[in-house]
Amino acid sequence: MSMPRGDFLRVETLGPLRAYAGERELTLGPPKQRATFAILALRTGNTVSRDELIDGLWGESPPATAVGSLHTYVSGLRRILTGPGDPPLPTTSSGQGYALRLDPSHLDVTVVERLAERARSSRARQEPAAAVSAYDHALAHWQPGSPLSGLPGPLAAAHRTRVSELRLSLLLERAESLLDLGQPERVTDQLQRQLPDHPYHERLSALLMTALHRSGRTADALAHYHGLRKRLADDLGIDPTAELRALYGSLLTDPPAGPAPAAAEPVRPAQLPQGVGRFAGRAESMRQVLEAARAPSPGASRIAMIVGVGGVGKTALAVHCGHQLADAYPDGQLYVNLRGFDPKRPAGTPADVLHHLLTSLGAGAIPAGEEARIALWRSLVRNKRLLIVLDNAESADQLDGLLPGGGPSFTLVTSRNRLGGLAVRYSARRVTLSPFDAGESLELLSDAIGGARVGEEATAARRLAELCGHLPLALRIVADQVSAGPRPQIADMVADLEDVWRRLDTLEIPGDELASVRGVLSCSYAKLPAEEAHAFRVLGLFPGGSIRLETAAALLDAPAPAAADALRSLAAQNLLEVSGNRYVMHDLTRIYAEEVCRGGESAASRRRALERALRWHLQKLSRSHTPDGPPLPFGVAAEAAGGEAPRFADRQELVAWCAQEWENLGPLVRTAHRIGCHDAAWQLTYLLFDYFATAGQAQDWAETLRIGLRSAELTGNRTAEAALLNHLGVAHSRLGRNASAVEQLEHGLRLADELDDDLLRTSLLGNLAATLRETEHPVALRYAERALTLACRTGSAYHRSGCLDVLCGLHAAHGEFEESVRYGVPGLEAARRSRDPLLEANLLINLGLAEYGLGDTEAAGRYFQDALTLCSANGDRYHEALALSGLARMPWPTGSQRSAEGLADQAREKVAELGMAEATAVTGLVAALDAIDAGPAAPIRCTALGGVTPLR
Repeated sequence: MSMPRGDFLRVETLGPLRAYAGERELTLGPPKQRATFAILALRTGNTVSRDELIDGLWGESPPATAVGSLHTYVSGLRRILTGPGDPPLPTTSSGQGYALRLDPSHLDVTVVERLAERARSSRARQEPAAAVSAYDHALAHWQPGSPLSGLPGPLAAAHRTRVSELRLSLLLERAESLLDLGQPERVTDQLQRQLPDHPYHERLSALLMTALHRSGRTADALAHYHGLRKRLADDLGIDPTAELRALYGSLLTDPPAGPAPAAAEPVRPAQLPQGVGRFAGRAESMRQVLEAARAPSPGASRIAMIVGVGGVGKTALAVHCGHQLADAYPDGQLYVNLRGFDPKRPAGTPADVLHHLLTSLGAGAIPAGEEARIALWRSLVRNKRLLIVLDNAESADQLDGLLPGGGPSFTLVTSRNRLGGLAVRYSARRVTLSPFDAGESLELLSDAIGGARVGEEATAARRLAELCGHLPLALRIVADQVSAGPRPQIADMVADLEDVWRRLDTLEIPGDELASVRGVLSCSYAKLPAEEAHAFRVLGLFPGGSIRLETAAALLDAPAPAAADALRSLAAQNLLEVSGNRYVMHDLTRIYAEEVCRGGESAASRRRALERALRWHLQKLSRSHTPDGPPLPFGVAAEAAGGEAPRFADRQELVAWCAQEWENLGPLVRTAHRIGCHDAAWQLTYLLFDYFATAGQAQDWAETLRIGLRSAELTGNRTAEAALLNHLGVAHSRLGRNASAVEQLEHGLRLADELDDDLLRTSLLGNLAATLRETEHPVALRYAERALTLACRTGSAYHRSGCLDVLCGLHAAHGEFEESVRYGVPGLEAARRSRDPLLEANLLINLGLAEYGLGDTEAAGRYFQDALTLCSANGDRYHEALALSGLARMPWPTGSQRSAEGLADQAREKVAELGMAEATAVTGLVAALDAIDAGPAAPIRCTALGGVTPLR
């Protein structure tokens, strides 16, 4: 079923869920799909993350199939909702969440909240009749039946609770306005109908007693009070509040009808601790908290939660925001440290915390039972404007009984747990803190140490912040140490922290576990169940910057669903951060995880975990190999822990994946070498050839090759040595180090001769020819011709096309254009047969130059255009820049969509993305084209061509 744009969608949630396209009701599908739609509708205009949707549908124990089921529900909704124009249900740009495009005025609960605000504004202006009218319009939006009836999941249940409280709040406010108008008879029947659902609600009882009294039914009002007092005593073990007792006393003396007498001056607690002085950074996070405090929330108390890893500054932000908000909450500010992660004392129990809260509000006799305390607490705060800060919560369950049941108060919670249950059950707003950025870190250091000192050692200060992982606790610890004693240098502290194994020892104040990064992390670790603790230890071994699900499954030797559960659980404790489809462990957290891993996992177990991760990456990269290319000089296991790695669709996908994974691939090669997995080290290095040959980054390539080559030497595998020497020669050539390149290639050629390996010899000879093309052209030609003879003998289409490419380029670079075409055309055919887009692209460029030199600009333009199309599809920035530079020299007619100037600008943009050697090569092509334009007397010397595409 399709529908028009999102502007015409209308949704009802104050009864059974219904959605309309104009006047036509939409069929939203099965219950969980309908529940998915309800969650998105209630968060209209905001992106709802995949985890939030899963929490809302299944709570804190989702099935292993939750992600797949969610995808099915969203796909089903898209089919129902998508129509002409913009779809109302677009995927967010990150791919990790969804947002429903819905006009807020077409969502019933939003309309009700706006009408409620209008009614309250009318009451504030002493216009009770206008207020009653607005309340009536708001209440008319409720439909027969329970809100979201039949929909599963905790978020639907939380919505039912919230809107039920909202409706009662509106009814009570409407009753107060009718009493102000002197119309008590319009109040009594409606309030009496609410009593069965709210038998202990004292505000409801107070209004009903007042309405009965003013209607001349004082005896009924007194009888209601006696019934309520008995229920409270029998069921909850408490007495009516002081306010209700005062109202009862006033009715006994039968005063003139009027408002209930004012209660005694309430206690106004002011319990917020002192802030941290000048508050650094967190502008956006502070804005979110203050916005949550000030957002309209009729009938339900506002709740925000500040979550993040230990030491990230949650309490500091909560206290700072609390002081900013204090004036807006005239009934006081309550603060409780729940000690959810205190190393010295156990977490506060709800009963003990309630005792503190009730005492703080001046409650008289405090009931013994926890349930009775909860009831009294909610009754006392119902009509108060309190700021309640619940610091350092362990879990959502610890908080349930401490939250107000409704009313105008604002509750601010901090926790290392993401508190999914709180978000689901009470629509609490989550503000997640990450470590500071570089600017905020320097701001904090300047405040603590002094701006002048930080300015004097600016470079050291920036490095200090990096070594602290920009974690506020770590920054404050080092600032204290730098400030203490006889003016130590910031650089001295940096030197201490550079030792990774002593870093956590340095980041502590002796004798204070709460001023210790290790102490803070150990509290979080101690709370983990055994399986999650094992996962935390093992994931800490991974040397890369981020962890994919497949990597985690390999490390943990677990099926993907189990690994996903472990990742989500650790992320819920903020020991991992979610970043798209990856998980990131903070630098200091990783150091701690490695530390406890050494104590909690055997050396053999640690090595096996890393070997599994290496095998998975080897399998993944080896699946880019095609039967048409040269054979791999090693075998790869068909299966690896972490699940079968899918094959890359094309070179572009390979290059994109490697670029994204480079922060992991480089460290993996280094780790493999460090722990003695030398075969894995050199094989991973070999498999990165296509990535580096396409994407550039020659310096990274050369450094990685040196590590891989050392591992190959340690294994005694001379084939591996020769193969990597071949690659290293190419990398050095790209860096402009031709003498070193020739040395590496000649060394590799000697090994290939000893091994009598024709394929290796062919690659090395072809790359030698390409390297010598400028300085020793005749020698380069002999090497290239010898390589071509070997390639023809081996029958390798890949090597034949590569050698023809080298000869095509050598002749083109020296102005021998007919010879260039003679080698280039069959080379292009062979490259296409071997399905190697890199060789094909280089041959197209070479042929474009040759045809341009022969004066056939039409043929040259076709070759350059074909190269551009191919390179754009494969992410080959180097040849794309060459193709754009060639096309910029073509004669473009006036009025054409293309122009030489525009193409040259595009080429310059691509050149800016390349390394120096590749950029120089592009400049060389332009110089060759210039030389052709200058006429036959000008020498052709084009360093861009002649074997730029290396042979593996």
